[in-house]
Amino acid sequence: MFDAILQSLPIAVGMVLATLPGLAIPLILTTRREIRVLLAFMAGYAGGFLVAGGLVISLADYATPSDAGPARWIVWLRILLGLTLLVLAWRKWQGRTAPGDVEDVPGWMKSIDTIHASRAALLGFALVTLNPKNVVLVASGGLAIAQATPDPLAQVGALLVFTAVSGIGIAMPYLMWITMGEAAIAPLDRLKVIMARNNTLIVTVILGVLGLVVVVNALAYL
Repeated sequence: MFDAILQSLPIAVGMVLATLPGLAIPLILTTRREIRVLLAFMAGYAGGFLVAGGLVISLADYATPSDAGPARWIVWLRILLGLTLLVLAWRKWQGRTAPGDVEDVPGWMKSIDTIHASRAALLGFALVTLNPKNVVLVASGGLAIAQATPDPLAQVGALLVFTAVSGIGIAMPYLMWITMGEAAIAPLDRLKVIMARNNTLIVTVILGVLGLVVVVNALAYL
């Protein structure tokens, strides 16, 4: 299990940074004291990791005989996913707004004002399983775990660690709230502004670095 955690940990850490734009949701919910809705969102977000990551690991195990060692096709698929991340980084940078312009707010973000707990859970789940960038990252982590160990228990443990580490960013506003109380609202508001101004640059750099990490780690198995 330890090797599987080590293989997937860089992707999990990168996931924290790559999903920083999604941090706007827990930031909004925390600064508005919608803690019940926030917890539902976080539960759905974690569920997305467990379902998508578990599915990838299960498919990799099913397609690979347990006594055959790491499958060559998994290596090439990981390389393909790494290259996909590099393409996504390039497209993100190409689609950046002109200096001085303000990026459009997605329509679903505007619905956060009136969202309730069940919809928040679905939104958290969809943020992981329907966003192409996040799907590629979760699949990369799942394949890294599947390739590192064939033991189902070790895979479950590594996936739980992967999910917990990947969700640190989304959970940060809540963690600040329960440790700092009302004092957390001002710094969270400032963070929300910083994230809005530097969204494109942050995501581009993180996706590019992660793409290189995934490719290099996969090449080590060739």
